[in-house]
Amino acid sequence: MAPGPYDYRVDAAAVDSFAAWAATAEGIAATSSRLEKGAILARYLAELDDGALAVAARFFAGTVFPRHDARTVQVGPALLSRALAAVAGVEVSSLGERWVAHGDAGDLAADLLASRTDTGLALADVAARLGALGAARSTAERRADLEALLALLGAREARYLVRLVLGELRIGLREAQVEEALAAAYARPLDAVRRAHLLRGDLGEVAQLARADTLAAARLALLHPLGFMLAQPLPTAGEVVRRLPAPFVLEDKYDGIRAQAHVARGRVVLFSRTLDDITSGYPEVVEACATLGEGLVLDGELLAMDPAAPSRALPFKALQQRLGRKRPDAAVRAAVPVAFVAFDVLASDGVLVVDEPWRERHRRLESVRWPTRGALLAPWRLVSDETAVLEAFEAARGAGNEGLVAKDPASPYAPGRRGGAWFKLKRPLATLDVVVTAVERGHGRRRGVLSDYTFAVRAAADDPRLLVVGKAYSGLTDAEIAALTTRFESLTVERHGGWHRVHPEVVLEVTFDVVQPSRRHASGYALRFPRIVRVRDDKPVEEIDTLERVRELAGA
Repeated sequence: MAPGPYDYRVDAAAVDSFAAWAATAEGIAATSSRLEKGAILARYLAELDDGALAVAARFFAGTVFPRHDARTVQVGPALLSRALAAVAGVEVSSLGERWVAHGDAGDLAADLLASRTDTGLALADVAARLGALGAARSTAERRADLEALLALLGAREARYLVRLVLGELRIGLREAQVEEALAAAYARPLDAVRRAHLLRGDLGEVAQLARADTLAAARLALLHPLGFMLAQPLPTAGEVVRRLPAPFVLEDKYDGIRAQAHVARGRVVLFSRTLDDITSGYPEVVEACATLGEGLVLDGELLAMDPAAPSRALPFKALQQRLGRKRPDAAVRAAVPVAFVAFDVLASDGVLVVDEPWRERHRRLESVRWPTRGALLAPWRLVSDETAVLEAFEAARGAGNEGLVAKDPASPYAPGRRGGAWFKLKRPLATLDVVVTAVERGHGRRRGVLSDYTFAVRAAADDPRLLVVGKAYSGLTDAEIAALTTRFESLTVERHGGWHRVHPEVVLEVTFDVVQPSRRHASGYALRFPRIVRVRDDKPVEEIDTLERVRELAGA
C-alpha cells in the first residue's frame, strides 16, 4: 500500500516498534478527517507481522488486553504522577499546575521527557511489560515496573503510553474505525471483520484472522463480554409511535444496572455494561442462572428485590447497598436479594443469534425454564398507539420503574450501537449523564468530605473533550459522599486547598430545572439547580451525554 500524506516510516525505522505505533497515533490525531484517519491506520496495519499486528490493533482500540481478559494495568493518576516525577527527576508537587496547563496526562509526560528521543522498543516488549504491571503483587512493585518502562521511552512514546494505560488515546479513533481499517488493510468485508470481533472478543486475534483471510473460521468464544445494544431516548410517547412500525414491543425500563449473564461449560459469568466481571457480587443470581441451560448469553438487568415479596423490585437506592461488594455475606444477601431480569438473548446453545429478529430471539427466551427466584423473564406487550404507550408508561412508573423501552419486533440485536430499532421513554424530568472533573470540600458538617462536584459532558460522540456544564452538591446520602470522597482522593491529579482536579472516571446522572446559556463554561451552557440522581458506575465515560444533547434540552 503506497505511503500517504503521513508516513510513520519517516519517524521510525522498525515498523514493529512502539515508536512506529506512536508515530502513527500522532498522524491519526493530526487530521480531523475520518477517511484520512482510517487510511493512515490501514497503511500501517498492512505492514505488520502477526505478533505486532495483534498488539497494535488492541492498542489502537484503546485496550491493553483482549476484551475477554479480566486483567488491567492497575495504573491510576496518583501512581502515574509518582512514576513520572521519579523518571523526570522532579517533585510530585510540581506536576499539578503543569498537568492543568496541558489538560492531558500524555502531553504532561511528553513535556517532562522532552529531551528524550524515541528508542524503538518493540511493540511485543511493551505489551509484555504492561502485562507485568497488571500482574504486580504490590503498588511499590507496580510503580517500579512503570518507572522502568517510562525510563526506556522517548517523549512521543511516553505521551501515547501514558494515554494508553489511562484508557484515553485522544486521537479521535473508535473501536469501529479500527475494524474498518483492518477491513481496508487486507481487503476483507467489513461485516466479516465485525462479526469475527463479536464472536472472539479480541481485536488482536481478529486482526490476525483478517491478515490470514480466515475470518469465516471464527467461532463464538463463550464467557467473554459482548457489546450491549443501546436504546435512543425519545421525549414523548407520540414520537415513539411515529418512529416504530405498529405493532411494536413495550418493556419496562428497570431501575437497576444492565448486565449480561453467560451460562456455559458449567459456569455462570456476569458482566456489567462496562464489560467488567461482576460475578462474585451476586451469588444468588449465579445459582439461579446455572439452571437455565448451556451456551447462553442473556441481556438483562440486575434488580434489588423485596425480601417480603420476591417478585417486586426495589428502587435503585436499595441495589446500591450491593454495588462494589465483591463477596456479600449472607446477611447482606438476605436484606437485599438480587435477581437478573432477562429481556434478550445473544447466544443460545453456543450459537450467536443476534441476527435473528427480536420475535425469534424472544421465542428462545420463552422456551427456557425460568426459576421462581434469582432469574426472571421480563414481561412485554404489543401496542400500536400513543394511548397504549402512555398507559404502559404510567403502569411502569407506578411499579417503581424508570419508564419504557420500545422495540421493533423485526429488529436484530446490534451490539454496541444505538440505532433506530430501540427507543427509551423515561421519567418526565430531564436528566443528563455527566462525568465529574473536579471536586471540593463542603461546608458545615460536610467540611471534612468532598461533596461539591463539577461535571462535564463530551464535546461530541466522536470528540472526547470534556466541557463543563455545572456543579452539584445535593442528592447523595452521607454514606455515598463518604465513599466518593475516598474514591476522589485516589483520582486526584491536582489540588489547591479544598479543591481537587480529578481524573474523569465517576459518572453521575443529574437532573435540573432548565439549561441556560453561560459565558462561564466553555460549553456555553449551565444547568440551573442541578441535583444528583445517582452514581452511574454501570456507565462508561464514553457513553455520557454530549453537547448536542445539552443544546437540545436548551431548545437551541
